[in-house]
Amino acid sequence: MFQEFIQQYGYYAVFLFACIEGEIAVLTAGFLCQHGLMSLKLVILFAFLGTFITEQCLFFVGRIYGTRILQKYPKIEQKSVKIIAFLRKYDAAFIFGSRFIYGIRNFSPIVIGIAGINPIKFSSFNIPAAFIWSVVIAGAGYLFSDAIEVAKSNVQIIEIIALTVLIVWFVAFLFKRQQRRKNKLM
Repeated sequence: MFQEFIQQYGYYAVFLFACIEGEIAVLTAGFLCQHGLMSLKLVILFAFLGTFITEQCLFFVGRIYGTRILQKYPKIEQKSVKIIAFLRKYDAAFIFGSRFIYGIRNFSPIVIGIAGINPIKFSSFNIPAAFIWSVVIAGAGYLFSDAIEVAKSNVQIIEIIALTVLIVWFVAFLFKRQQRRKNKLM
């Protein structure tokens, strides 16, 4: 049942989770690749597409609606002045590196758009960064699987671990989402 689910929906899940803070899902998919349940090339492709498309869209959200977003949240607007000044000075490093900092990956393209960075410049750094992120995260899951395989060779344990990681990540995601909603109401 688990194998059928992964084979039928696994790549869609990688794509969707890569659209949000999807490190755990992509790591898990890399892990599953080592056991023949998924293709590493396809996991990398779907992770790349998910993260690249999302970041491009968020960049344009920041570019088009950024001023209105900042005006709506004055505390963020005050803090963003320093971030935008830093970003304009170190734009290439920030565009490339922010993807690898957990927790700001989906917010940073909005800020980059607000800062008025040229869309072509953003894309020229976003494409390789998205690809490297996809390879590194999926590859880490693939390599991590080797370490576990040395300790245990039972496929059922691997399936349980992978499913547990996905469930924990999903619960954490829902909790974080609920916390954001509470904070917006306050």
